[in-house]
Formats: sequence, C-alpha cells, structure tokens
Amino acid sequence: MEKFPKKNMAKDCCLTVDNLFMKSKILQIIVLIVLAIDLFLIFNNNIELRFFTKPILLPVLILWYISSSKSEKIQLNAFFLAGLILSFFGDLFLLFKWGFLPGLGSFLLAHVFYIISFKKKAQHQVCKFWPIILSLYASILLVFLFPYLKEMKIPVLIYAVVISVMMYNALKTHNRNLMIGALFFLISDTLLSFYMFFQPLIMLNLLVMTTYILAQWFLVRGMLLSKDNGRL
Repeated sequence: MEKFPKKNMAKDCCLTVDNLFMKSKILQIIVLIVLAIDLFLIFNNNIELRFFTKPILLPVLILWYISSSKSEKIQLNAFFLAGLILSFFGDLFLLFKWGFLPGLGSFLLAHVFYIISFKKKAQHQVCKFWPIILSLYASILLVFLFPYLKEMKIPVLIYAVVISVMMYNALKTHNRNLMIGALFFLISDTLLSFYMFFQPLIMLNLLVMTTYILAQWFLVRGMLLSKDNGRL
C-alpha cells in the first residue's frame, strides 16, 4: 500500500487552515465596506439604496460562519445558524414601514435560537446580581417607553424579557466574544426602541446599525472561537 508522507499531509492541512483564515478575513472586510456604505446612506437619508446594502450584511456573516465550519475543529451549530438567518429576515422586514412587528418577531425568534445555542456553553457561574441588573434594565426601559408604545406594549415587553435572557446566557458562557456581542445587541435594541418610539434621530439610527453589526460579528466570532470548537 502506498503511504503518503506525513510532511505533505501536514502541509496540506496548513494550506487548508490558511485558506480558511484568508477567506474569513476577506468576508469580514466585505462586511466593513458594506456597513460603511450603509451608514453613509443612513446619514444622507437615502432609504431606497439601503435595500441594496443592508440585506448583504447578514448573508456575508452567515457565509463566514458556514465556510469556517468546514474546518475539522469547528462544528456548525444549527441553532445559531437559524438565529443568523432569522436576523437576516428581521433586517429585511425593518426596511419597510409596515415591517416593524414581523421584524420584531424575527429577532425575537433569533434570540430564542441564540439562547439555545449558548445553552451548552452556559455552564459557568455568574454574579448573582446580574439577573437583578438585567431585570432593572428591562423595567426602567419599559417604564420610560410605556407611554409611547401604544398597541406595541406586549410585544416589546416580551422582547425585552427574551433579550435579557439571551444576555444572561451569554454571560454564563464566560466567552468574551459572546458576552460582548450580547451586550452590543442589548445596546442596539435599546437605541432602536428610542429611535422607533421616542425620537427618530439620524444619529440614533447610525448607532443602532453600528452596534447591531458589531453584535452579530462578535457572536459569530464567539461561536467560532469557543473552546469546544477549537480556534480559527
């Protein structure tokens, strides 16, 4: 039987890892470029052209996650992938004036899938004050926004509870990237609630989009760099 030299096998393995690394860097650069264009369009209040930029962002992040999962050390998490796909649909819905409620529903389900995907990793102890802090955050936000929510009171209340649970589960993973991503998501959705129900300032919208993409980027990075997946 013909034996392949170990040196060649090691070389092929290194080339595969290098190719994956290069591909992931290219995809991340594409996200940065498209985000910069999208922020420019927001600043200039060019809503029509955002139909060509905003829908690109999540598919590129999804492609980064899927392509990186081809490495032997990285396993694709179907629940996390479902969360990313639902986030993409949420992005699409929020481009339309009528799309806030279905967009909210898409992101609500996305957070549920994120919670499930964190569950296996969320085995660590966290400060006992975190549930109190997150409950206070949700309560203060809802009390402030309540007069402006009208018929959206119940959906926003449910959403606030779910994203707080997502944040708590991210903290329990002790995965720095997942924790930062969840925090950026919390900040982004808080800013979005002020933009949608209180004061629709362009600066708020810029911050919403920036923190949102940072959130998704850190979550993807956290899933790829988690200890049970190895390192990319």
